[in-house]
Amino acid sequence: MKLKVIVAALSLSLIAVSTAQARGPYGSINVGNWKGGAYTTDKTGEFSHCAAGAAYDSGIYFMVMIDQGGGWSLAFQHPKWSFKAGQAFPIVLTFDGQGPFNVQGVALGESLVRVPMPTDSVLIAQFRKAKTMSAFTQGQLFQFKLDQTAVLLPTLANCVAVVKRQGVASAGDFAVKPAPKAVAAAAPPVASGGSLRPDAPQNPSSEMQIEAIELASNFILRTALRNPRVLSRAETPIAVASTGAAWSSDEAVGLVRIVPAKDGLKGLDVASAVVAMDARDCKGKFASGRTSELVDSDVVFRGFSSCEDSGGPRLSQYFIVSRKKGGFVVFSVISNMKTEDAKTIAKDERLADFRKAALVVVEH
Repeated sequence: MKLKVIVAALSLSLIAVSTAQARGPYGSINVGNWKGGAYTTDKTGEFSHCAAGAAYDSGIYFMVMIDQGGGWSLAFQHPKWSFKAGQAFPIVLTFDGQGPFNVQGVALGESLVRVPMPTDSVLIAQFRKAKTMSAFTQGQLFQFKLDQTAVLLPTLANCVAVVKRQGVASAGDFAVKPAPKAVAAAAPPVASGGSLRPDAPQNPSSEMQIEAIELASNFILRTALRNPRVLSRAETPIAVASTGAAWSSDEAVGLVRIVPAKDGLKGLDVASAVVAMDARDCKGKFASGRTSELVDSDVVFRGFSSCEDSGGPRLSQYFIVSRKKGGFVVFSVISNMKTEDAKTIAKDERLADFRKAALVVVEH
């Protein structure tokens, strides 16, 4: 089965259009053995996803894709398989012989299976750095040698970002080109006075997008938030989409933002900057502060602010942790303080929970 046919079938399931077919690839993805590009639907002509696949000696065609909303999936096709469309069955994925991931496969046709990547994105992180992968299902074990997945995932994310910004008519080579060091160090820009300006134009980084999604997913999993979820790229504020991720829960919403290294920038500077921006946006009664707090012999910087204006009361907490690659990671937790659940965000035990979660996910 040709790549175009496989991607077309996958597209049908993802966008729930029973009669549409995918067109593509537009542009090109060439990473090791992975080949692909961007795809649209015949029915609407709208961009639907980016995908890349590789053939294996076993006869299996293995594909990785990301849809226009930021959802990741794996897909497997073999001409000798025979499934009923819609049939679901468990699959155990293992990367480099490490702990298994229990996922659910869904047959899109007789020979094609799709596996949505769980939203906790730990699976994405393992896939990205793995050299081998095994898949066990229905009594059969399949082995895969993974080639340059650390480059493939940012390339796919870049494909989605470029096509959403420029359209398929401008699709070209979606290879991720490293930004010049001077540009990377200046994003997000820092004014001469030391204040962070997240609303200023930034250089998009697919690597940072994936890193931020992983951090956000692990952060909400390690806290006691109710019904948390990481938002899709389409739901994420444009001002932070290139270096951050967004989440929401019953009590609060939040962002995870990566601040690249810059000479002289300190954690307390970042804490001051974020609350300064809150002060700018608040049109009523405002209070704020900053502090550094010790957690298991490591320092977590914190900024906090409260605002009461025509938009209602809101409380913002920012937890800033040093990033291993340089710079900082900012975890924000913002509550409207309108419900009893929302008001728990201000309690000391919840603050301790957020501090610990922020530190642990960055360190690991």
